[in-house]
Amino acid sequence: MLAVTLGITAFSTAQGLTYPLFSFLLDDRGASDGMVGLHAASFMLGLGVSVAVLPVLNRILRARHLILAGLLTAVACLVGFAVIDDLFVWFLLRFTLGFCVNTIYVLGEAWLNAAATDDKRGRVAGIYGAGMAGGFAVGPLGIPLFGTGGGLAFAVCAAIVAAVAFLFTALLRRTRVEPGVVVLGQIFSFFRLAPLMVLIVIVYGILDTTAIAILPLYLTSGGLSQDLAAVFVVVLSAGMVVSQPGVGLLLDRFDRWSVAIGCLAVTGLSLVAMLYLPVAGWLLWPVAAVLGAAYFGLYTSALALLGQDYGGGALVAGSAAFALAYAVGGLIGPAATGTLMSVSVPGAFWFLIVICVGTAVVTVRRRSV
Repeated sequence: MLAVTLGITAFSTAQGLTYPLFSFLLDDRGASDGMVGLHAASFMLGLGVSVAVLPVLNRILRARHLILAGLLTAVACLVGFAVIDDLFVWFLLRFTLGFCVNTIYVLGEAWLNAAATDDKRGRVAGIYGAGMAGGFAVGPLGIPLFGTGGGLAFAVCAAIVAAVAFLFTALLRRTRVEPGVVVLGQIFSFFRLAPLMVLIVIVYGILDTTAIAILPLYLTSGGLSQDLAAVFVVVLSAGMVVSQPGVGLLLDRFDRWSVAIGCLAVTGLSLVAMLYLPVAGWLLWPVAAVLGAAYFGLYTSALALLGQDYGGGALVAGSAAFALAYAVGGLIGPAATGTLMSVSVPGAFWFLIVICVGTAVVTVRRRSV
């Protein structure tokens, strides 16, 4: 669990840094909100494409070797961001970074669920989620600490991921359980087996990428500085880190589908509050923490539900389907909300609110049938 959590923490650190940093860099160059959203979507495109390639790679290399290769390639991408100042190359590197992230998303989550007992599955998912959220919290700190120019923030992030790769290698000597091989056909069959789980992960992908890539621009347009907008992402992530072990405990004590529906409801209410609160007001910060806790709880819930209902090859296929679902959500979220934000800020928020409410209603109705 420690090895996999370290790996996902490193990847989420890179993602947490690059999303707001690229938004600010592109905005400084005069790029439109739509272009910022498309650039963020390239990461998700790489994540989605990797789902088709991973089964081929997994027949050649063991899961541990693929995760290590993903970590090292991520280091190379981050170094590339630091030394290359070309928008097209950034698109390619961000695509590659998304491809690498999928390796640990799929294999790491299947690894955790294969090793966890069902009575502790929620808490294991919560610890894993806290590690992932911790990376999101640390990543944006690179902006106020190292600035947006010169590539220093990218270089520091590369050093962090490289250190984690070294620790991951050392911890592998103690692992006894390893996930099975991914089969491509099972991945797409899983969409028919568990459409509600997949829908929840798509919604999580929409919310997650929008919160990191687009909401900072909304705050700066409302009068906040870039540094404070980056701190907003940190507060959002801090809410995730602190809350996920508690969400995991709820998942082990109560019906897991009910916990997921509750997360959807709280997320929708938090977005309504954020839309009508003053951007520079102090209430923005507790709302940001609650928003992060609620929408990240969707993924923690889905992960626990996956291990509860499936095992063997279906478990690995479900992890891969989750990665693809997150990529779909990540493609929809920044592109749609970035475009809507340039036309109507309330429209962008209500787009997200309706998605949360609609998913909650569909889940309640399907679970009652």
